[in-house]
Amino acid sequence: MKLKYLLYVIGAALLTTGCKTTADIAEDAAASMLDEARQLLTDKHYAAARDTILSLRRQHPTAIEVRRAAILTLDSVELMETRDSLMRYEDSLNRVRDRFATMEPRLNGRTNDAYYAEQRRLFEMQQHFDELCAKAKFYIRKIDIDREAK
Repeated sequence: MKLKYLLYVIGAALLTTGCKTTADIAEDAAASMLDEARQLLTDKHYAAARDTILSLRRQHPTAIEVRRAAILTLDSVELMETRDSLMRYEDSLNRVRDRFATMEPRLNGRTNDAYYAEQRRLFEMQQHFDELCAKAKFYIRKIDIDREAK
C-alpha cells in the first residue's frame, strides 16, 4: 500500500515538473518569434522584422520578458533602417550640393530661376537629412536607456 502511494506521489511530482504552464508555452513561442525578428534584422528585412515584433506583441501579451527584449529589438530595427536611409540620402544630398556649387545666381544679367529652384531643393534635402540624423540620435539614446533599465 505504501509503495503504491509512493508511486502515485512520484508520478504526480514528475507530471507537475515535466509539464509546461501556459505562460511557459507563450514565452517559448514569443521567444521563437523574437529570434525570427532578429534574424530578419540581421538580413536587413526591416519591415518584416517590425511586423514580426508587432505580431509577437499582439499574439503573446503575457510573455512579458520576451516583450521587453522585443522593445530593444524594435528600436534596433528603427535605428538600422534610419542608418541605411541616411547613407543613401547622404549620397543624393552630396550630388545636389556638387551640382549647386557649379551654378550661378545670374546668367547674362538675368535671374537664374534654375539656381534658386536648386537652392530650395538643396535646403529641403538638408532639412530632411537633419531630421533623419535626429531620428538616429533619438534611437541611439533610447536603446542606451532601455539597456540601462534592464
